[in-house]
Amino acid sequence: MSEPTDSTTPVAWVTCPKCATRLPSHDPSHSRYFGCFKCRSFFWVNPLDSTRSTQRLDGFKTALLPGPSLPLGVVGTLGGYRCRLTGYQVRGEKQDRVAEWREYQLRPAEPLPGDEPADFPLQLAEYQGHWLLIRRAPRFPGGRSGKPYRDSNWRDTTTDRNYQLWHRYQPVVRDALGEFDWDIREDEKMSVQEFTAPPYLLTSEQRPGISPTWYLAEYLEPSLVAAAFYLNERSLPAREGVGAAQPAPVPGWNSLSQLTIATVVALVVLQTLLVLLRPVVDESQSMLIAEPGPEATSQMLVSRSFEVRGPAALAVTLEAPGITNHWVELTASLVNEQTGRGYEFTRSLEYYEGVEDGESWREGDRTAEAVLSAVPSGRYHFNFYPTVDKGTGVAQFTWRAEVNTPLWSNFWLLLGALGLVPVVVGWRRNAFEQTRWENSDFKRSATS
Repeated sequence: MSEPTDSTTPVAWVTCPKCATRLPSHDPSHSRYFGCFKCRSFFWVNPLDSTRSTQRLDGFKTALLPGPSLPLGVVGTLGGYRCRLTGYQVRGEKQDRVAEWREYQLRPAEPLPGDEPADFPLQLAEYQGHWLLIRRAPRFPGGRSGKPYRDSNWRDTTTDRNYQLWHRYQPVVRDALGEFDWDIREDEKMSVQEFTAPPYLLTSEQRPGISPTWYLAEYLEPSLVAAAFYLNERSLPAREGVGAAQPAPVPGWNSLSQLTIATVVALVVLQTLLVLLRPVVDESQSMLIAEPGPEATSQMLVSRSFEVRGPAALAVTLEAPGITNHWVELTASLVNEQTGRGYEFTRSLEYYEGVEDGESWREGDRTAEAVLSAVPSGRYHFNFYPTVDKGTGVAQFTWRAEVNTPLWSNFWLLLGALGLVPVVVGWRRNAFEQTRWENSDFKRSATS
């Protein structure tokens, strides 16, 4: 994605007091502190002062790679404002020499009507590919003047967000480029607290003896940041792990549970109506299997005819109540007498019993079932092809067909699948939150 041409030239230029490099100032009415991109000096100057007197305040030893992901001076739209990126700094924690994140100062890219909004200047922070847009918080915990907030959570009753304590630290500035409207070195005296309620992060910054200042950060997808500044998303740092305010990639547990319960209730009501209102037609007939010869034998038996109004589901029950210690195998073919089309299935009925070591035992079943779905309208009969065990004798079996039977197997499968949805989603959500809180110094509360 190409960046649109920005013809706006810097309003003023300042000169680094150490290496004499000229640096642009896009916001000379507010900017007083500058970081030199060449010698890493940090200095003070008033760009509107004709004398351009400068004062070197500090310096950074070396440039921290890879440097800013967003070019200084670039213009984009974030937070409802047309902004220009004017300053870049790398920050860390006094207690942690490894953790580093990058912060960008955003100033209006064009004159704003009236006084400057209370949420300026905006800040954009990036840590391990996770982006936050930071502005002044409209609501925050109360407390006595100069006293830090010490509870582990705070609920915003206006938005019903429950913020949980995520982190406490003292910042250090490790690198800085561009222009700033405050002395960023003074921030190293602050104590910072962060409270998370994804996709938001509520931050308290407090200097000794001064009431805390509260900021509200909102999580931004990298694609949104890239689009805001007309950049290719691939040029931004790749995301690692889970961000402190990154929203879960699955729906909220409460909403999903309510949706699942509503769906299950609707499914149960629908299945009940199908059971109560279905036009049921029952057909049954008892038939005899002839005495087999010396070996197992097979034959064909033809049932009486019956009508089916379809398309319909046909539940067939086969029962051989007299078999004991023998088996009967029945191959059934439901034949449409107009078209000759057949619907076949095979079931085995076997039943054994006896006594062993003084205890009786039983095995098998004299009954078997089958379901034929989407049977068209027409007149049908069954052709049965029984095979019986030798020595069975004359075997009697009964068939029973129930037309338009409710398919309970489908109902239970669908119900089970619906029950798995909140289980899987809950597992994914818990795994996501567990990964998130591995980066925190505090455990989640029971209300999370």
